[in-house]
Amino acid sequence: MCVTLRTLAALVCVLGALATACTSTDTDAGTTATTSEPTTRCSTPSRLVGNEIEAKGTDGTLWGLALGPGRVPPRVGDEVKIVWRMTGNGPLKVVLTAPNGVNQPLVFGPEAHDASTYDRPGDEWGTGFHFTMRGCWHIRMTRADNTGDVWLDVRP
Repeated sequence: MCVTLRTLAALVCVLGALATACTSTDTDAGTTATTSEPTTRCSTPSRLVGNEIEAKGTDGTLWGLALGPGRVPPRVGDEVKIVWRMTGNGPLKVVLTAPNGVNQPLVFGPEAHDASTYDRPGDEWGTGFHFTMRGCWHIRMTRADNTGDVWLDVRP
């Protein structure tokens, strides 16, 4: 099969245009998402070890333990209870943002826990989330002196 230089150049242009159309950058959130119509996937999802979530904190630690009834990583329609351990001072504020950028209500929480067997540093709270669409979900947790971000890819 003989391929002309003009055909090869046209193919390179088409492939380049497709590659450019498939990425977008979410600079406000500090992460890059790859677009796959009509949803996004997290470029750097939070680290999952079994049912435990390791998150990034600005000035401390943040760990989550997913208890169900859904699973981690979640699927569309899952409702997941997550127990959080976060270092710092003050109450915990939790904001859940869907892949379309709209904040979603929590199913419950954050509810402070007095006692627990979950062995991670910090104070403990319980939260409930309902994941209604596929894509990259952002959970931001804030205390007076520590902020943590969790990025979860929700699958169909």
